[in-house]
Amino acid sequence: MQRMTKRVRCQSDKANKEDNYMSLPDACKLLFLTESTIRYHIIRKRFKAFKSGGKWYLKKDDVETFKKWSA
Repeated sequence: MQRMTKRVRCQSDKANKEDNYMSLPDACKLLFLTESTIRYHIIRKRFKAFKSGGKWYLKKDDVETFKKWSA
């Protein structure tokens, strides 16, 4: 199996992050919650999230569902 170069993998990851994920500060503004509260929900597996470059990224669908559920 041929391995992709690092540059190509990073570009495809960046495209996926922009399309399917939002940053933690953006989620805070949308949900009117603090960062520590959202990190608590990440630990409790209520959001699918990952950390990249020291920043948290949350799945947009989970954030929208949580917003509807909490309203």
